[in-house]
Amino acid sequence: MKDAVKSNIIWVVKMLMILSVFTLIGCKENKRTSPRNMVGHTETILSVKVVSAGGELEFSSSTVIDKDSMHYHRTVAANEADNMAYNRKVKPEDWKNLVDKIDLKMFGAAKEGHSVQPVDGIDTKIIVTTGAGDISKMNAHDDPEWKKILDDVEQYGAQYK
Repeated sequence: MKDAVKSNIIWVVKMLMILSVFTLIGCKENKRTSPRNMVGHTETILSVKVVSAGGELEFSSSTVIDKDSMHYHRTVAANEADNMAYNRKVKPEDWKNLVDKIDLKMFGAAKEGHSVQPVDGIDTKIIVTTGAGDISKMNAHDDPEWKKILDDVEQYGAQYK
């Protein structure tokens, strides 16, 4: 009986850690973000961030790319040996290529999907920081612009690993 209670407590603590990642991200977002601030492609992009969390292994990851560098951090609560973090310098042409492909107006119009964490899924949020504020969308897997940004960030993640 004690093992079951202890296991439940550990599970609750781990889920709270995952939920706090999304809460902190939500709290850090610039509150100036609104439809009127979701300007076209002319706004300067300062960074692109992809954050994922959830799953049976209590996985979370964060990839941030800016004009100078990429920062990656992964945590797997079920197996600490799978945890990883690194920082890499980004080539200027790779940064330019990434931001040139992003259509902020289309990304801002993406329809967010529902959270899949309640069924042991992994939620993914993309946050594009511009001079006017943040534009963020979570689980917009059906949106081509959202999916393109996710694919590009994952491609650079693999390239700079």
